[in-house]
Amino acid sequence: MSAMRTEGAIVSQTLTIDNSYPYPTSSKPMPTANYQYPGPPIYANENDILMIRVINKLPQPTTVHWHGLSQKGTQDMDGAVGITQCPIPPNAEMNYTFKATPAGTAWYHGHYLDQYADGLIGPLIIRRKVEPNQQYYDTERILMVADWYNDLGRTKLVSWYLNAKNPTGIEPIPDAIVVNGKFSESLFVPTNGSKHIRFRIINAAAFSMYTFSIDGLPLHVIELDQTCVQPYKVPSIVLNVAQRVSCYVDLNEFDQTIVPAEVSPTKSIYIRFQAMADMYPVEIDTYIPPYRTPLFPYPIFFNTLFLGILSLDSSNSMPTYPANQPRLNNPGSGTPGDTNMLTARPFFSTANIVPNATHYLKLVITFRQDSSNISRGYLNDVTYGITQLNTSNKTAIPKCISSPNMPLLYQMATSPNGLGIPSPIITSDSPLPSIQNDGYGHYLIPYGAVVDILLENQDEGEHPFHSHGYDFWVISTSDYPEAEQLYRGAYLKRDTVSVPASGWVKIRLLADNPGAWLFHCHIEWHMDAGLIAAFIVGPNELLTQGYKIKTPPKRFCM
Repeated sequence: MSAMRTEGAIVSQTLTIDNSYPYPTSSKPMPTANYQYPGPPIYANENDILMIRVINKLPQPTTVHWHGLSQKGTQDMDGAVGITQCPIPPNAEMNYTFKATPAGTAWYHGHYLDQYADGLIGPLIIRRKVEPNQQYYDTERILMVADWYNDLGRTKLVSWYLNAKNPTGIEPIPDAIVVNGKFSESLFVPTNGSKHIRFRIINAAAFSMYTFSIDGLPLHVIELDQTCVQPYKVPSIVLNVAQRVSCYVDLNEFDQTIVPAEVSPTKSIYIRFQAMADMYPVEIDTYIPPYRTPLFPYPIFFNTLFLGILSLDSSNSMPTYPANQPRLNNPGSGTPGDTNMLTARPFFSTANIVPNATHYLKLVITFRQDSSNISRGYLNDVTYGITQLNTSNKTAIPKCISSPNMPLLYQMATSPNGLGIPSPIITSDSPLPSIQNDGYGHYLIPYGAVVDILLENQDEGEHPFHSHGYDFWVISTSDYPEAEQLYRGAYLKRDTVSVPASGWVKIRLLADNPGAWLFHCHIEWHMDAGLIAAFIVGPNELLTQGYKIKTPPKRFCM
């Protein structure tokens, strides 16, 4: 790692990762940070140096990934097991040190043994030096939505999911929705006298995609993932897994007509997270998972609607109007089917210079049964991390292996020219050189390349794809193909993009951050199923820029 120039303050934080039991009626041991669910929010200013001590008191290994942080010059701080580090063993600790950039709404989560699905999540807020939309709000709130499962993902759920007795690959269905650790109708959000409130909304679910709205109020979107946008008025917001949206509300815009004349004036209104039922492969109104452990008070059938309460006078009273009444939709602008909100315009348009593509990569998303009748996820016919399933030539020995005991980053540093990954070639898919892989999901990307990535989804489900180490421009989707021409030269940047079911997405990535970086579907169960690729960017440039394997994290590698 090259030395970091200190432009801001040093922000220190300790996270103790241990099992906790936040709900008296549940005996599920949840891996959490500092015995909180979600974990404590971490705040820093842009370009501060974050020094986070992670102490592992779990009986299993762990790591923490800092979702949305670029880790330029600190590639081994990304927290991805087998890619950038070996896992932190029980009763050990690791100091993560990295620059707080880019600014915006980020988050942290476990990246090993399904710990993120089981509870190891928390907000990470990087404040900008100049917040461009600051004049529209005077306070802010974080809303972190997640799936609740009565059972542990690490043991019960994943062993049921990846099983020959589940050949169609039905994912574990959540038992409930939680926001800030609260169940429906138990979360009260006070206004504390403010009329202008920013909401930082983080979808930390393992599976679910949500529509967010607040009764009687239009939402003014000002940030998508960590990209500032010009205020964009909508009635509701869709967030797929791992996506973040910031919006502000003006309580002076509250539509009083949602309250029936026959009831008393309301001092509170509902905040709604509506899980999108078509994400699930079963009829959730009647589905009972075969592995179910019924635990009171969580519902027998999954309720797709979460209700929070925005307390207008901070008295924490319930709304006077019925939650299920037909209510007036707020007027707003929006493009139907624009899940990724490509219509929103970057705030810093002059700094958003989109280079022309120099390379091309097509990734085809499929699911199918392997030779053991287990449903697996494939990118270009490769299911990641299971060598024997990807070896068509049984005599072939991969030179580049993702292993908990030997991260790809270390392999890059010790053998930058011996990774066995083909260089780009011209194919019939594109006039640009096409990025190649080694047959095991490792793609060698030249440093400085500008890669147009086409994600072709042949699956019937929508998939949120996230890139470690990078954000990228979202050019167009099958739901909004016109975006490529409409916004040419001014595409929107995100780090997680939602790929439509049986559709496609085109993104553009500037490979200016050497290292080993995961590119994967962020649905936890699909990561378990192998819907992952690894981008190997500039092995020689990694060394040229000063990266060296450091002793403290290396000692975890057995």
